[in-house]
Amino acid sequence: MKPIVFERTLPGTNEVFLPGGEPRPVYEPLFEELTKTGPGSWNERLRRAHGLLLDEQHRFGIVEGDKTHPTDWFPRVVPASDWERLEKGVVQRMRAINEFLRRLQAGKEEVVPREVIESSILYDTTVPDRFGPVPVRQVAFDVVAVESERAGQTGGWEYVVIEENAKMPVGLAAMTRRRKMSREVFFPGASSTLPVRPLDGWLQRLGDSLRAASPKGAEATLAVVSSGPADQFYLDHNIYASEMGAILTETKDLTFDRDGYLVHEPSGRRVDVIYERVDEDTLYADLPELIDCHVEGRVHVLFAPNSEIVDDKAVYAFVPEMIRTYLGEEPLIENAETWSLAVPEDRKYATERFGELVVKSRGGYGGKEVMIGPEESEESVERFRRQVMRNPVEYIAQRMIDFSTHVICEANEEEGSFRLVDSYADYRVLALAPDPTDPDVVEIVPGSLTRVAAPGKHVVNISSGGKMKDTWVLGR
Repeated sequence: MKPIVFERTLPGTNEVFLPGGEPRPVYEPLFEELTKTGPGSWNERLRRAHGLLLDEQHRFGIVEGDKTHPTDWFPRVVPASDWERLEKGVVQRMRAINEFLRRLQAGKEEVVPREVIESSILYDTTVPDRFGPVPVRQVAFDVVAVESERAGQTGGWEYVVIEENAKMPVGLAAMTRRRKMSREVFFPGASSTLPVRPLDGWLQRLGDSLRAASPKGAEATLAVVSSGPADQFYLDHNIYASEMGAILTETKDLTFDRDGYLVHEPSGRRVDVIYERVDEDTLYADLPELIDCHVEGRVHVLFAPNSEIVDDKAVYAFVPEMIRTYLGEEPLIENAETWSLAVPEDRKYATERFGELVVKSRGGYGGKEVMIGPEESEESVERFRRQVMRNPVEYIAQRMIDFSTHVICEANEEEGSFRLVDSYADYRVLALAPDPTDPDVVEIVPGSLTRVAAPGKHVVNISSGGKMKDTWVLGR
């Protein structure tokens, strides 16, 4: 029996194996180490990694349960030339998004129709916009790869952005923990052999970018606002606070002093910048004075009221035109083909092909309110159609993309083999704007949180059965 068996079950091009079934050359060091490890030792390493992650949770006071975030430990490898194309395209989009928000604040926005903005559940026309010179300082771009004419022995992928996430993106904390495990537990040899770009120091760099929103700069007091231990990402919140030198707090521990400044009550410190990891409705319901405090400049809320409109999937559709209009450039990476159901002709097109398309809520996140038409039963498609038609302005539709696949690694000790299962995979690429005044300065974290879908599914979100995966970006 072969020690490694690949099951090709999906139409997308696999990034690990060539069409003939042999591994792509860049993955050979990983396969050599996997074969030497063997299924028995691999399963021992799975148990060790789970224990180390649990130990970290316990150190941060998370003592209930024994679950950690679902992870596949066979990493994704990205050659330098592919990453360079992806990085340039994401930098370009980040610059365009910040210019869009600045123009929106100035009342000069001319690309996104006003009816799209005013109909967004992520935009409140009663709240004044106060984004600052660099409106958003962290955006996660969800990107997929599709085969191009350059694909072959060395890769050669084209990239398509599926959506942007400015509000509460899961990413950097999870990335650094998976990198630590893949380097120390699973693939110490391959991670030394390959020129993998490190993630060391990037959490601190994120903290620098967030503090830059305050006039105090590096001296600003940063607070990570969490909903507490019940949040499934509370470990990440602890990691952010610990490594960024920030206060970790819940809204119940925040108050306002007599001068109207936000104060962390247990420490008595004034808070200059809020990095919220809690739902906006909760944040402002618990702290109703916070909007005025932000608008009047006494605190900076990182995801300022209305800035999260960039997460609206109907606004996403206009990013390529923002690039052309505001930057005078052609987009380096494209959108998925998108129709807004708020537009009558788009709605007619989408409803006639409803079961062939991907239909999403404009303001949804985490795989919620998404229908992958070809993967659903006729009954499910019709049920979702009825839901959409009750308020079509809240939805967009996209053409189905058979994007690239990676693998999920399963060890079979009885058979002495590894089974690698085809699975659709995306990239979550994190862009930071670290300069206090220049939005054209954009840095891309040299890695990504790859997410792999449950076998046979396209939706990669963890809440929909997906798994996280480390991503090794190679240097030259």
